[in-house]
Amino acid sequence: MRVHDRLTSATATLMQRHGVAGTGIAQILDTSGVTRRSIYLNFPGGKAELVAAATRSAGDEMAAILRDYVDEPDPVAAFARMWSEVLVSSNFEGGCPIVAAACARDEAPEAAAAAAKAFATWEELLTDRLIGEKIERSVAQSLSTTIVAAVEGAVILSRAARSTKPLEQVSHHLEELIAANRPTARGKRPTAK
Repeated sequence: MRVHDRLTSATATLMQRHGVAGTGIAQILDTSGVTRRSIYLNFPGGKAELVAAATRSAGDEMAAILRDYVDEPDPVAAFARMWSEVLVSSNFEGGCPIVAAACARDEAPEAAAAAAKAFATWEELLTDRLIGEKIERSVAQSLSTTIVAAVEGAVILSRAARSTKPLEQVSHHLEELIAANRPTARGKRPTAK
């Protein structure tokens, strides 16, 4: 793995556990196994630039995972199961590095902007899936925002409670919400586009 990738991966992992403010250069060096000089050669802007790159990388990784899940019969449940596995395997210490970046606008404004872009990409993927289920575009867009916000919020609640129950509950109710907005559920026949 290239030094650049080792640094972004280590930073994203630390952001998952400690947030941006709790992720220090010394921790990044220990986790990545690279020299201090390597950070500034790869990221002349220092920690803020590194955090932004880690956010973009983690956002792209999550988008790739979500692309796989949107083809499943129940993508929200699949995404929630993935988060449950992350939480359980990390003893409820791992969260979402994108949320960490979004909450760090003062310290890393470029990372917060990258987080907003990552969330928008996830929403687009979900919107396309819902449109494929014949849900009206404006409703699909609104549902997609709701799904991303609810799942990310459920990850935070699950981490705090040290239980996957919030994720399970949110996943269940999101699927009900999606089902209620499918044309056949509203008594309409799907129309061809």
